[in-house]
Amino acid sequence: MSTGASPEEGDGRLWGSVDDDAALERYRALVGAIDDGVYQLDADGTFVAVNDGLVEITGYERADLLGEHVSLILDDGDVSAIEDAVSARLEGASEGRETFELGVRAATGEVVPCGLRVNPLADDGELRATIGVVRDRTEPKRRLDTFESPDAPSGSVTDVLDEADIGVFVLDDAFEVAWADETVERYFGLDRDAIVGRDKRTLVEETVKHELEDPERFAETVLATYDDNSYIERFECRVTADDGRDGRWLEHYSKPIESGRYAGGRIEFYYDITDRKRSESALRESREEFRSLVDAIEEYAIFRLDPAGRVISWNTGAERIKGYDREEILGEEFSVFYTPEDRAAGVPERNLERATERGSFEDEGWRVRADGSRFWANVTITAVRDADGTHRGYLKVTRDVTERRRYEQRLESELEEVFGRISDAFYAVDEEFRFTHVNDRAEDLLQHSADELLGERLWDVFPSAAEIDEVWDAFHTARETQEATSYELYYDTLGFWVEANLYPSETGISVYFRDITERKEREQYLEETKEQLEAATEAGAVGTWEWDVAEDTFVTGASFARTFGLDPERARKGVPLERVLSSIHEDDRDRVVARIEDALETGGEYQAEYRVRNADGEIRWVFARGHVECDGAGEAETFPGALTDITERKRAELEAESQRRQLETLFRVLPVGAVVADGEGSLIRANATAKEIWGGDVFDADSVAEYEKYTAVWADSGEPVELEERTMSQVLRGEEVTEPNVYEIRTFDGERRIVMEHGMPVRDERGDVRRAVVTVTDITERREYQRKLEETIEQLETSNERLEQFAYAASHDLQEPLRMVSSYLQLIESRYGELFDADGEEFLQFAIEGAERMRSMIDRLLAYSRVETGGSSFEPIDLDRLLDDVLDDLQLRLEESGAGVTVETLPRVNGDADQLRQVFQNLLENAIEYSGDEPPTIRVDAERLDGTWKIAVRDEGIGIALDDQERVFEVFQRLHGRGEHEGMGIGLALCQRIVERHDGEIWVDSDPGEGTTVFVTLPAVEGS
Repeated sequence: MSTGASPEEGDGRLWGSVDDDAALERYRALVGAIDDGVYQLDADGTFVAVNDGLVEITGYERADLLGEHVSLILDDGDVSAIEDAVSARLEGASEGRETFELGVRAATGEVVPCGLRVNPLADDGELRATIGVVRDRTEPKRRLDTFESPDAPSGSVTDVLDEADIGVFVLDDAFEVAWADETVERYFGLDRDAIVGRDKRTLVEETVKHELEDPERFAETVLATYDDNSYIERFECRVTADDGRDGRWLEHYSKPIESGRYAGGRIEFYYDITDRKRSESALRESREEFRSLVDAIEEYAIFRLDPAGRVISWNTGAERIKGYDREEILGEEFSVFYTPEDRAAGVPERNLERATERGSFEDEGWRVRADGSRFWANVTITAVRDADGTHRGYLKVTRDVTERRRYEQRLESELEEVFGRISDAFYAVDEEFRFTHVNDRAEDLLQHSADELLGERLWDVFPSAAEIDEVWDAFHTARETQEATSYELYYDTLGFWVEANLYPSETGISVYFRDITERKEREQYLEETKEQLEAATEAGAVGTWEWDVAEDTFVTGASFARTFGLDPERARKGVPLERVLSSIHEDDRDRVVARIEDALETGGEYQAEYRVRNADGEIRWVFARGHVECDGAGEAETFPGALTDITERKRAELEAESQRRQLETLFRVLPVGAVVADGEGSLIRANATAKEIWGGDVFDADSVAEYEKYTAVWADSGEPVELEERTMSQVLRGEEVTEPNVYEIRTFDGERRIVMEHGMPVRDERGDVRRAVVTVTDITERREYQRKLEETIEQLETSNERLEQFAYAASHDLQEPLRMVSSYLQLIESRYGELFDADGEEFLQFAIEGAERMRSMIDRLLAYSRVETGGSSFEPIDLDRLLDDVLDDLQLRLEESGAGVTVETLPRVNGDADQLRQVFQNLLENAIEYSGDEPPTIRVDAERLDGTWKIAVRDEGIGIALDDQERVFEVFQRLHGRGEHEGMGIGLALCQRIVERHDGEIWVDSDPGEGTTVFVTLPAVEGS
């Protein structure tokens, strides 16, 4: 059997001149070392030998393949094509080995894309066997680079792209769409089947660009890459919201396809960066607010204006410079700071317009303080906008530069003395622009002597200057406005860049100018450098690297080195990868190493987000992205990439996550119900308390219209609650429901409950309602308790009213028979008193005294019952004067008891003078009566308590036991027998009734044998 080489050609054979056994061993060793699948078929197409590579590709065991026909793993059509190719080879109609691209059917039923190269073995032209080499085409780099099918790349690639939300366009060398993934459909509202084969330029102009917020800029940038397909393009764009599609931020990343089927074409990726942009916007807003609201700087007036020019913030410096307090200036038009002349000329409005157009505007001029005085101000007005460009108002910074202006004015008067000593070129012209002075440096730069210039008009000597608008305007504006002007330009006549500053005076204009050509060249160089740095910043790379895999030399830029705590000089020359990995946070290091190893193994892309420690030990978050570049043999050669510092974004994300967890915990444990709806009214969440209140997990409404199923009427009126009156509906309209809505609801488990609802909207960065949150409190028991309490109060009030009427009637009606009894007892005493013996006189005296006590008791009871109805209206009462009157009335009693009364200065209170006189008289009489064996010692003083006065009447008498201190205020309650102390047991009860009418309190503090203090609180007169 021949393998295609004759025996005479031994010197050119693979094995040289070895014997057959040795050649067979070497053949087996070679087959075992090959990663590809290798098989041998006999003349009938049956497997007679297979290597491990084919076993791995197909998933069959070796024993399962041997003896089976090749159609076990290949489709019949592929088998026929291979047999035809082998026949043509044997017949000499074909030379070389043909490679077939086909699918190998694995044991699992999966079809594995492969390349197959076959070589027939013949003897005298007769087929004896076939050798096949099978190469697996599913490796990631080959799938991504070749995109063998324009309609459907291999499933794993599209799955990865779709799962990662990456939109992809693949364009051929004519820039027609060869393939697009499902994410592109979702991002741009396209139909994949309809766009494949279409010219991408037309697709951009007709369809894609209209989905973007800035369509023309998007189209210009993308179409430019088709005109010059030699560079990588990267930019950010915003897709607007549409029916069924959310607005989102995308990052466009595209590059030329340099090899494979679509070489000469281009691949475009669209990454969803919406979350990142939101984080950036939130951080930017926080920083702007922090800078805007700085209140510790007293040298500058720093405050904010709303879009209409009203003051909405005010710092200490503003208060000092402008003289307004925060309370009096907030909400006022900022034009109040301008002079009447400027306001009449519309200067405030014009300044805001300039700030809006330019972003920032600065000027100087006279401003007016709160007291009318003027000061010379340097003012900067900056327009404040959100991340989406929404105008939010202005930041205004004002500095008092009055002293500087005075100094400048003094300098102007001294210019004539010093201009000859300055190094800059200087000349002066009069009002007709005739040269009046020229210094030596000006002669050099103007290339004319002083004699040639003095007396001549500027425009005659340099007629070309008159044709330059910037020069002409600068001179005429300075002369007409008497304000300094300047210009900077390249003047062809003199051949250099000129910087000129013009200072007008009443006699003309002084001009200082110099050659700034060198400076302009430096600025141009710096501008180019700045553009390069800005390009790097826009690409998000704060550090770059390139790792020589074989040499293990990791070369980085200075920014990368500082981030990882490396020595920039050593890093520029290269350090081992292990040194770089040592700076990665220990909790992230294994994950990063695994990502690197995976990229090396697959030869694919690499990206990772992790923490590093810089040279100062500070933890920084970074995002790294790179890719592996392989040599011709597929071995990893270099590994370049870029690094972005995302620390601020991660901190914001972590803080947001912490707050989210806290809110989630609060949501679960809230003792009230909480229900959340999205901006369209669909109920998306409800806590356990809300479900308990409504009788189950019933919060499944998808719109406001479905709220009808939650039955509710107004608790006060019983009227049905309309949909637009529901708390959730109000909140969805943007209202803050802080005054609660109170409904009676029928729950889903058949109960009736009274609930109270509050609600607040949650807005997005544009101010639109993104979420609506409503809290629900079950107040059924509270309402029932309140109803019963009100009924009880009403009953008590009715009962008290009746008791008062009864007490009054009883007291009044008892007076007449008592008066008759008293009269007849007195009559008996006067007519028949001499007839009574000693016992009779004693009995008669008992009867008279009893009648007198009864009369006194009835008078007291009558007074008690008429406290509410018989009192006078309240008015300011001077307690000092009132107490003097009481002491006068008690003068005889005081002298008899030997009492000493000390009265501190007493306040003015609101009250009924007659009733308060009764209170103090009763309290003083008690102090005298219960003084004990010693002469009474009484003290009266007062203490202010918020809106009331606390009056204290103190004695050093017999005191009151603790158990009796409440009982003394009850009607007819006496603590002592009549033989011990006089009294009816109604005095303190009457005092309590009077004090309560005055919305005050009365109480006792006493220890037996230590004296008693009675405290009374009365309403204070405002201002006393």
